[in-house]
Amino acid sequence: MGLGASHCKGVWAPREVSLTTLSTAAVFLIFTVPGNLLIILSVLLDPNKNLRRTPYILLILNLAITDLIVGAMVEPLSMYTHWNEAHGLSISNSWLSQFVYFTCCTASLLSLCILTFDRYLAITSPMWYRANMTNTRVQQASILIWVLSFSSSGLLFVTGFVTYAFIFATLTLLCAIFILAFTYVRIFLVVKRKVIELNNLHQGDAERKKAQERNMLWERKLTKTHLVMLLAFLACYAPACIMIYLMNVCSSCSCEVIHWLRDMHFVLITLNSLINPFVYALRLSGIREAISYFLRPCLRCRSGAVAPEHSQEPSQRVENNTTPSAGLQVSRPLVPELLPVG
Repeated sequence: MGLGASHCKGVWAPREVSLTTLSTAAVFLIFTVPGNLLIILSVLLDPNKNLRRTPYILLILNLAITDLIVGAMVEPLSMYTHWNEAHGLSISNSWLSQFVYFTCCTASLLSLCILTFDRYLAITSPMWYRANMTNTRVQQASILIWVLSFSSSGLLFVTGFVTYAFIFATLTLLCAIFILAFTYVRIFLVVKRKVIELNNLHQGDAERKKAQERNMLWERKLTKTHLVMLLAFLACYAPACIMIYLMNVCSSCSCEVIHWLRDMHFVLITLNSLINPFVYALRLSGIREAISYFLRPCLRCRSGAVAPEHSQEPSQRVENNTTPSAGLQVSRPLVPELLPVG
């Protein structure tokens, strides 16, 4: 146990701390599970057949699976542990919740590192990237992420929760500093240079210029999406890491403060698993449209009974919604307009 928390060994957490964490985990579960499940279904099923299944999208799938496990396993296990803690019952099985929690946290961290490396190669070495960054290699990288996450989280049983949290926080900060200080500086410098090169292409290279512009727009969109996702990651993990450090080094903190730091860092990190699906849904049109497809039946049910004309063929619906006096065909919305998820 860390120096700061050593004097609290064996001290029971205040009831209000346990109940607050339990309630927060319950709320997070309600949004985290369906949100990430929709992302997974969108990538696997692609109902509109317009989602480019690139290596980056497959890596997002791996991250969504990680976040789904947080909602489906970590949150319920945490609720069970904190319920017992609030009522003075045994919490001897809390090791399972902690192991799954750190495994998922490590998998999320490694996934973000691989996603950043993917963006780096796609922007700086596009020819090599298209030739070598295959879906098979992405699957192998995903398997490696989980193997490393399981093996590294095994240290929890040797070091204990507080000390391992300190190790994890240090690893997180080092990775975040590397990603921000090197990779993104390099990426945006290359993007800026390529935009200048596109603008300098001669008129005779119009077709080549259009193809390069389309590819550059797609890569820039994915990179911006990843940047938003990285900022959401930092917004959740940075204060959580600070809390972990305080929990380890603050020897003058009361045990109540130590317990609040212990639980609030957990809340902040699991919040990231809730936020990620909304980042994808707002930034990537293919995923957004797939989610709209899955949610459409629910929206129809909420809007009331469907009119008989809605069961007609699309062409018949257009004909029935024309304005003869104006001589123009103006289609009226047949279902309520879908708002972007998130």
